[in-house]
Amino acid sequence: MRWDEPAPREHDAEERSWQVVRAAWEERVASARPSLVRRRWPLIAFATALAVIAAALSPPGMAVLGSIKDAVRGRDNLVSLPAPGRILVNAPAGAWVVQHDGSKRFLSNYADAAWSPHGLYLAAARRNTLVALEPNGRVHWTLARSAPVGGPVWSYEGYRIAYLAGHALRVVNGDGTGDRLVAPNAVGTGLPAFAWRPGTHELAYKNGRNELVLVDADRSRVLWHRPTTGVERLLWSDDGDRLLVAAGPPVVLDAHGRTIATFPRRGVTPAAFVPHSRGLTLVTSVNGRSTVSVYSGPQYARRRVIFSGIGVFAGLAWSPDRRWLLVDWTTADQWVFIRVIPSPRVRTVSNISQTFGTGPESRFAVAGWCCP
Repeated sequence: MRWDEPAPREHDAEERSWQVVRAAWEERVASARPSLVRRRWPLIAFATALAVIAAALSPPGMAVLGSIKDAVRGRDNLVSLPAPGRILVNAPAGAWVVQHDGSKRFLSNYADAAWSPHGLYLAAARRNTLVALEPNGRVHWTLARSAPVGGPVWSYEGYRIAYLAGHALRVVNGDGTGDRLVAPNAVGTGLPAFAWRPGTHELAYKNGRNELVLVDADRSRVLWHRPTTGVERLLWSDDGDRLLVAAGPPVVLDAHGRTIATFPRRGVTPAAFVPHSRGLTLVTSVNGRSTVSVYSGPQYARRRVIFSGIGVFAGLAWSPDRRWLLVDWTTADQWVFIRVIPSPRVRTVSNISQTFGTGPESRFAVAGWCCP
């Protein structure tokens, strides 16, 4: 029996549990962060007053001043992860690798970093160069192109990497050899979108004519194509049989490009398939409120609300054991870890932008929760 197939009478008990969790959470955050400036102003004012006094003192006073500066800066509250694995974060200044025990490594001046399938390597962009490196920063190879590089994505076993060089979609072998062109324009209008189909070297992407295309990248053979508009993201289920096309409206296709389900036309940004499942996690936003739900069933007609809150949820990531879901709650400046099985539980990490040295104007992005 799967976690999303409840036992008899389990559904009612589960819903009561979630109601308790959500009610407690709503009470906790109802007045949270009405204004970042208002919340920090008393601390800043207090720190300023003490700084004037400390400045007139001798070395002990300077030590006090140092402590005050640390208080104003805030602290790193991400001291551990609730489940095994490592989380990859892309920030404006570089990439961060967060270990299970809370230790972190910063890889400076890398963009769009992405995990290899087993978490042994990263692929990342550095201006016009594609870089393959270990999570500890050791570089294995580089590939320079004539245009800016971005968005590298590994195939299921790590033998291929798809990436952008300017508007062109290219593929290179996992050892840095055999670089070749897939499509001269994979951008068109809007954002680029491409994703490897698991278990294959078939690559789904949006071309410059706003068509959705599935191509065999090894044989340069188009398997199917269909018109589309406004594609923001493409995601495959782990079995390679379902493809989410985050567009307007979002649709789920089968491996042959046929429509399985269409979701209502509303704000849909973060999305993730439940690991080893066709269950789909979506964030929907209505009237300033965001909701995380898991959709399941043959046509995704079953909906289970996992979490809801005021403002913006910028990212989702499932733990490798699929027991925990990470929600990046931008408006609250929190990471919310939600345990889905065996019983509901919520764990939060506040001031998360402080951890990665970012702010409201230039924020980080969660790039995946990978292997233990």
